[in-house]
Amino acid sequence: AVAAGGNPFTNATENYNGSAWTSSGNLPSNLEAGTCFGTQTAGLIASGNIPPETNASAEYNGSAWTAGNNMSRATGNNGAGFGIQTAGIYATGNLSGVGTPLVEQYNGTSWTEIADVNRARAGAGASQAGSVTSAVIFGGGPGSGVDAQTETWNGSSWTEVADLNTARQEGGSFGDSITSAVFAGGASPAPKVAIVESWDGTSWTEVGDLATSRAYLAAGGASSSSGIVFGGTTGSPSNATEEWNVPSSVSNVTVGTS
Repeated sequence: AVAAGGNPFTNATENYNGSAWTSSGNLPSNLEAGTCFGTQTAGLIASGNIPPETNASAEYNGSAWTAGNNMSRATGNNGAGFGIQTAGIYATGNLSGVGTPLVEQYNGTSWTEIADVNRARAGAGASQAGSVTSAVIFGGGPGSGVDAQTETWNGSSWTEVADLNTARQEGGSFGDSITSAVFAGGASPAPKVAIVESWDGTSWTEVGDLATSRAYLAAGGASSSSGIVFGGTTGSPSNATEEWNVPSSVSNVTVGTS
């Protein structure tokens, strides 16, 4: 996994090798609440706060970041992302304090607006290792309150499916497809919770709680059975890392927030 940016605003980047974090190349600029997808050696980060909200993106090669082309618009921060560096999707996000339904697809060079989600929101989770034709997003907040809604993506349209058991936003998420995802922690509407839920393509099931309740955390993982969550806030910024089912390999890139 990769942690990049955070609160207070920083350009710091760290790589996780399964047991420890080490510093890596800095982001092109200080950033908070960016959205990412890809792998530890081929990742992408988009949007976030510099401040203000930005439409910038940058690609990561495992050791250094390179500025990429801008998104079509600054759709804000705390979006949901999935896919790979050359074929990924940025969905929703916070714009001037309100969640948006906007979705953009990245082809490795440029961004294109595609079909909106049904529910405008920010702070949603996603199956990060999903593809541009098979993924799921969930939770978030429309601007006030929290949301339990789940939507699946089939490459052309979004479909509302079964809700989360506990509505929340700003949790850590990972997974690999339209039928496989995990959502951990978040705000619900308490400032922080330890709840973890697993998605099987049909319904959500509550599973083992986090050791520490927290929100605004980041996560990474190649499947719903192998992942980590890290950072976030427990009331104060946290640098804690927790592993899910003790993964032998966690390769997804993700952005850290605190």
